[in-house]
Amino acid sequence: MAEVDVGQAFLSPIIQLICEKLTSTYFRDYFHEGLVKKLEITLKSINYLLDDAETKQYQNQRVENWLDDVSNEVYELEQLLDVIVTDAQRKGKISRFLSAFINRFESRIKASLERLVFLADLKYELGFEVAANPRLEFGGVTRPFPTVSLVDESLILGREHEKEEIIDFILSDRDGVNRVPIISIVGLMGMGKTALAQLVYNDHRIQEQFEFKAWVYVPESFGRLHLNKEIINIQLQHLVARDNYLLVLDDAWIKDRNMLEYLLHFTFRGKIIVTTHDNEVASVMRSNRIIHLRQLEESDSWSLFVRHAFEGRNMFEYPNLESIGMRIVEKCGGLPLALKTLGILLQRKFSEIKWVKILETDLWHFSEGDSNSIFSILRMSYLSLPSNLKHCFAYCSIFPKGYEFEKDGLIKLWMAQGLLKGIAKNEEELGNKFFNDLVSISFFQQSAIVPFWAGKYYFIMHDLVHDLATSMSGEFCLRIEGVKVQYIPQRTRHIWCCLDLEDGDRKLKQIHNIKGLRSLMVEAQGYGDKRFKISTNVQYNLYSRLQYLRMLSFKGCNLSELADEIRNLKLLRYLDLSYTEITSLPDSICMLYNLHTLLLKECFKLLELPPNFCKLINLRHLNLKGTHIKKMPKEISELINLEMLTDFVVGEQHGYDIKQLAELNHLKGRLQISGLKNVAHPADAMAANLKDKKHLEELSLSYDEWREMDGLVTEARVSVLEALQPNRHLMRLTINDYRGSSFPNWLGDHHLPNLVSLELLGCKLCSQLPPLGQLPSLEKLSISGCHGIEIIGSEFCGYNPSNVPFRSLETLRVEHMSEWKEWLCLEGFPLLQELCITHCPKLKSALPQHVPCLQKLEIIDCQELEASIPNAANISDIELKRCDGIFINELPSSLKRAILCGTHVIEITLEKILVSSPFLEELEVEDFFGPNLEWSSLDMCSCNSLRTLTITGWHSSSLPFALHLFTNLNSLVLYNCPWLESFF
Repeated sequence: MAEVDVGQAFLSPIIQLICEKLTSTYFRDYFHEGLVKKLEITLKSINYLLDDAETKQYQNQRVENWLDDVSNEVYELEQLLDVIVTDAQRKGKISRFLSAFINRFESRIKASLERLVFLADLKYELGFEVAANPRLEFGGVTRPFPTVSLVDESLILGREHEKEEIIDFILSDRDGVNRVPIISIVGLMGMGKTALAQLVYNDHRIQEQFEFKAWVYVPESFGRLHLNKEIINIQLQHLVARDNYLLVLDDAWIKDRNMLEYLLHFTFRGKIIVTTHDNEVASVMRSNRIIHLRQLEESDSWSLFVRHAFEGRNMFEYPNLESIGMRIVEKCGGLPLALKTLGILLQRKFSEIKWVKILETDLWHFSEGDSNSIFSILRMSYLSLPSNLKHCFAYCSIFPKGYEFEKDGLIKLWMAQGLLKGIAKNEEELGNKFFNDLVSISFFQQSAIVPFWAGKYYFIMHDLVHDLATSMSGEFCLRIEGVKVQYIPQRTRHIWCCLDLEDGDRKLKQIHNIKGLRSLMVEAQGYGDKRFKISTNVQYNLYSRLQYLRMLSFKGCNLSELADEIRNLKLLRYLDLSYTEITSLPDSICMLYNLHTLLLKECFKLLELPPNFCKLINLRHLNLKGTHIKKMPKEISELINLEMLTDFVVGEQHGYDIKQLAELNHLKGRLQISGLKNVAHPADAMAANLKDKKHLEELSLSYDEWREMDGLVTEARVSVLEALQPNRHLMRLTINDYRGSSFPNWLGDHHLPNLVSLELLGCKLCSQLPPLGQLPSLEKLSISGCHGIEIIGSEFCGYNPSNVPFRSLETLRVEHMSEWKEWLCLEGFPLLQELCITHCPKLKSALPQHVPCLQKLEIIDCQELEASIPNAANISDIELKRCDGIFINELPSSLKRAILCGTHVIEITLEKILVSSPFLEELEVEDFFGPNLEWSSLDMCSCNSLRTLTITGWHSSSLPFALHLFTNLNSLVLYNCPWLESFF
């Protein structure tokens, strides 16, 4: 590989990759050595200029134009080289040699070289300083970014008064006149409006007051259709909750009074917090109160800066830095975002020389105005990033403001664009590091709207950070939003667009003209037939004209058929068809040899993959979760680069069997294997080689077995499952519908030391549970539908007296066990927090008694169970339904939520709960058919704390308590109480 010196500038990693490609065998076969060498030298000379050009572009329009021209030429050249590589890979060496005599690419390479030479020669005219010793600051060797909390109240200074004022307004009983009360937070960008709203939103007092809360981001392009969708969703959930709710409209731009009335039409009984930097918005909103955020006081500014800049250090040991820091803080003008961002930057550059350099930089004086001064500080943070990280960050400008993204998905997009190539062998690891670096400097922040869902955290970019990414990407990234069809520059490389029925065709016609487009992310607005349809004709125009696409996403679009012309996208690396109604894939998709990622998540109508699917030899990520694939493509074992394979369906015939998993040892994350009923021989299961798939973290083994079997088949099932032993690093395991008579020997302590979660579902023929108590890391255990289990005895805890059984278990659920009668092993469970036993009609005894950490207890449909509830001082949530033999010796005073169902349960339990639970907030009673209960002298501790009371199916003429005693009640539901005569 040729050595090439590269700098930290934005384009440097692309130049590095181009130089690497030029030295490959493919180009030696295609081009004369002199041409390749001259191209290398020219690229190297341009690269020496990039650092200086990046800094000067903000003061010199000609330099900015020069950078745009260079970027365009570099992108064009890289694109051409990708085409050549793809062409070469499909030909043999002799074919490539012959192609050199009729080389259709040489003239294009020469033209590109001429343009690059012209741009390089402009260095004298533009006065560039050539870097003395430029080098690539690889992501793997830079100093790690410091870690900061995302929404940490302890790091939000100087806003205590405003926070309490907003909470007081929200919790007060004031109502608007025929409209919802609104409080608006107004301030400059970067002043901390959203952070303050998040603190209020997550405050425990707000959590207690509002059962339902919603956060809606309202950017400038927020149309009525989008607003309608968001608010109607909120309204439906509100009706279900039957209670007041809190709605946050973040970064609102609404100035249209008609749209405001439209909004308020759907919000009858809630309260609204609005954040905006525009006073006119607050006025149009007719806010009941407006909070104007001002700059932080000097002392608060200094404290905030010190927390970030001197984190982990004693400030007084650095008197010189302290004096410099004070001058820097003064320039920040009391703006929280500026103080935080600059503090993190200075912590990374912790030396007097670097602090002075930042203090004296011209970027402080880049432009006038407070928001622009923040912007210049953000630019300094950007310019300090390694070159590849700059590129990854700038790419994120393709997303609209307020867009929520998750880590793995974004890393795959970076990979599709080649932004992680040439630095480290493992692109995912580097992408993970880059993502965490951007989080640590607050360029990415955890979403307050969707912070955690489906096992993943979601992130957003602050508006100013998004503006920074947009300015850095220039005209190369474009978002097409709203109804206006805008002009699209020919240099555009990445487009996100929202299509609707009215102007979808017009937008696409504009996009068709951008021949060099690399990314196209399409979002269809509306629902059902009201969405723009991605027809085969629409696709034909796209695929025929945009042949350089590397990434294409139709996620969630109205798409039922993929056009055969998809084969034209020879450079495509990433294709997302998730959440569409596609029924099949054309075999022409198998010609996309560069495809790395194919996402088909929740394509519920998809039943099969093309027969030649194994030709996608570069495929690394295949998501089939939520599809109904009946069998895998033949010889899928040839896709040896696969790292993500969410689902594998075992077929009966050779080429479709479980042995196809043998060579797929790079698989990571989650794998669900279904159709295991088709595995007849242990040797086939052993050949799948699950034990050597060391990067799998989650495994689901599903038999889909419904028929009855004889003894020989049952024993064969045992041998097959024994042969499917997974790797020792496995963290989550599910076994579903297993029809063997016993569990495998590997389901124990030595073989799965890292197992955190285990589900045994529908294993109906097993008569004894494995020794799960000795699994050292097990935190969650769910056992359901194992009807062969009659007794859970000492074998469940394991046979190691030196270890406490279930020493890490936090959640235990035992459900639908029709034959389970006795629970004899009750030791251990020192960390158990949640115990749920439901639908176990024959269970007679008993329950664990010493569970000091228990917080939630749920016993449902266990009519024969005679036992006292566990002795646990921390129980806060209890649910007892149709379990008349349950009794309470001592009720913990920590109880906050109680659900009681059944006459006997209510008679023996309700009084104790009301008398002994001073912190009770929610009470629900169901299905009482007994005589009237009379507690005339009842002294109820829970009167002042109770917020929610639900009474369903009360078949007596009176309640045992007077409702007026519950003075702080927010929600009261009385349903199906036909004989009730009085509430008092």
